[in-house]
Amino acid sequence: MRNIKKIILAVAILALLFTPVFAQTKTVIGVTLMSLRHPFFQEMKSTLEKDAQERGVVLRLTDADFDAGKQVRQVEDYIQQKVTGILITPCDSKALAPVLKKALAAGIPVVTVDVAAEGVDVVSHCASDNVLGGKLAADMLIKRLNERKVSKGTVLIVDHSGVTSTQARIEGFKPAMAKALPNIKMVIMNAVGQRDKAMSVTEDAIQKYGKNLIGIFAINDDCTLGALSAVERRNKLDSISIVGYDFGDESKAAIDAGKIVGDTVQFPSKMGLQAFHTLLDYISGKNKNPPKNQPVEVGTYQKDGFRDSNGNRMN
Repeated sequence: MRNIKKIILAVAILALLFTPVFAQTKTVIGVTLMSLRHPFFQEMKSTLEKDAQERGVVLRLTDADFDAGKQVRQVEDYIQQKVTGILITPCDSKALAPVLKKALAAGIPVVTVDVAAEGVDVVSHCASDNVLGGKLAADMLIKRLNERKVSKGTVLIVDHSGVTSTQARIEGFKPAMAKALPNIKMVIMNAVGQRDKAMSVTEDAIQKYGKNLIGIFAINDDCTLGALSAVERRNKLDSISIVGYDFGDESKAAIDAGKIVGDTVQFPSKMGLQAFHTLLDYISGKNKNPPKNQPVEVGTYQKDGFRDSNGNRMN
């Protein structure tokens, strides 16, 4: 009987000793996304959660809600928790660099998705080919303005300044517009990527430019819908042509109704999984040298359906 008690006690001690070791072998990924108010990130979130569950990976996912300071604190929490890796869409490309450097210094690999971080050497960055996406948006607007026989006026770009992905979209949009319609003036107004602010800056632009405002390029889905709200309120749908970026259920309905010319389409599920798998492969040692930049395909959606970047119809 005494020997049995000793054996039970020894087994219990061994269990206590080895439990922390086993717990630490679990892969834990800290994810912080720019804003879960946006359907784009809602789709990415659900895809990541499903994939993580299937792989037995613990996912700790937080919403920065467009607040760079909040996102810095989220990353600091992940560092304190000693997560295995961090996946992030920075709210501000420059502001997040110091804390991401801190994570890397602590031995925690970082992959950025959709928006890059400036001034920090992360494992990899996965994002849409946003320069091409901006050009595709310009092509749609140019075609509509030509149909309207409009070659002069002002085009408003509803922006989210400080974010690399949106700046790349503008980088693709402006030269294409300038080349095709050189007499059109382009102005940029910052809406911080948010619907209510996009509506406000669009109303300001309508007030300022009046009949000269002939078109709008909005850099994400919320900005597109905010701009549309302002244009509808002023009964300007016939005189202001809108193109957007991202694509969601609301914008699809507006495109099908003829209120928006079209959207550049991103694929958040594909982008999120590519970033997630890159991080997991790096952690496991399967691929310690992934490409620093991994572009993800883009397409377009107009009333006649989806097309790839070459203009071919998609299902």
